[in-house]
Amino acid sequence: MKNPINVGVVGCGYWGPNLIRNFRQLPDCSLRLMCDTSEKRLTHLKAIYPEVGGHTDYDHLLNGTGLDAVVIATPIRFHYAMAKASMLAVKHTFIEKPMARSVDECEELIQIAKQKGLVLMIGHTIRYSPAVR
Repeated sequence: MKNPINVGVVGCGYWGPNLIRNFRQLPDCSLRLMCDTSEKRLTHLKAIYPEVGGHTDYDHLLNGTGLDAVVIATPIRFHYAMAKASMLAVKHTFIEKPMARSVDECEELIQIAKQKGLVLMIGHTIRYSPAVR
């Protein structure tokens, strides 16, 4: 049996709880940490998922927890900086859409992923919905 991928989710507002629930259920993933600036959101989610750690410091999530992958579900203005920091910390990175605010930011993130040999994935839920198809 292979080791699970240790995952942390940053952003516990609107969409983050959906990602937390789904990553928690994946057999090849171990959801280790939820991160948000709101203690109230973390307290709420810790009541639902008491086995998952909660922290307000993104740097701690990147550097102090032994994660393999980071899931970013924050407001768009934070996507680029958080994803760049995640990949520079050698973490596979999933960014909820949109990836960043400009083509240049997106291209830089793609380049970092290639250079570091990391998976960079963007949320794609709506792409496969019947209304969009």
